[in-house]
Amino acid sequence: MGVLAKFFDLLWGWADDRPKDWSGPPLSVEEQPACFVVRGHNGRALAYVYFEEELSRRLAAKSLTKAEARQIAANIAKLPELLQQTRG
Repeated sequence: MGVLAKFFDLLWGWADDRPKDWSGPPLSVEEQPACFVVRGHNGRALAYVYFEEELSRRLAAKSLTKAEARQIAANIAKLPELLQQTRG
């Protein structure tokens, strides 16, 4: 089992080595006031990517910009599709 597959097994809470069906609707990205939430097929929150819009606070906390956070969340949501391509 590849590293990416093991990551998703842990992410979704699967603890066995049976093949997984990654087909289905894509993961979704939902914008919140301070973060983007990546949700799984069942609506469960899988990742929170936080950002800060105020420059002084962002620099002090070394936070992501909204655009950077959006791109990271979008890339996380694409991971199952990439996994299917590698298993293809």
